[in-house]
Amino acid sequence: MKKFFLLTAAMISFFYISEKASAGSIIEPYAGALLNSTYNAKGVVKGDLSGTAVGARLGFSQMGFMAGLDGRRIFSKFEPETGTDSEYTFSQLGFFVGYELPIMLRFWGEYVFSYDGADDDDADNKIKKGSGTLFGVGYAVLPFVSLNLEMSSVTTTESTNLANGTVDQDIDHKSWVVSISLPLHL
Repeated sequence: MKKFFLLTAAMISFFYISEKASAGSIIEPYAGALLNSTYNAKGVVKGDLSGTAVGARLGFSQMGFMAGLDGRRIFSKFEPETGTDSEYTFSQLGFFVGYELPIMLRFWGEYVFSYDGADDDDADNKIKKGSGTLFGVGYAVLPFVSLNLEMSSVTTTESTNLANGTVDQDIDHKSWVVSISLPLHL
């Protein structure tokens, strides 16, 4: 609930700032797939990640520059080198800045300030307190359709389960996301 209020307050602020600065608002829903992604729980286990991501970028743009918030849900499958697979659903929030070139090419960077996930089969297993960076490039194939490639590196520092309680555990998530988006400039 706290994240919802934070996101709502930030969006009201973005629209207020964009109106005062004569900037346009950005609403960009997207959907994509994780490709060639890995995780490494230092000293415990490592393996591959697969799955999908859906979300939206909300913010403002002026003269090619853009900034705002990015929120997404990631439905991922952990495939360890040894052991059984597990499926997690993550929530990710970040602040992005970028630039859109006149040749329908855009670049952006993002600071991920919230990255938390829960096991789909056992809600007591959680991965928490994640943060990191994300870099993306997009190309507009049609006026309102963009193909995007993103590379992210996020580290979570805490895991929780019923048997062990809360444990400090660094898990590095490195992923490539290929997505299609609908960038709308209002």
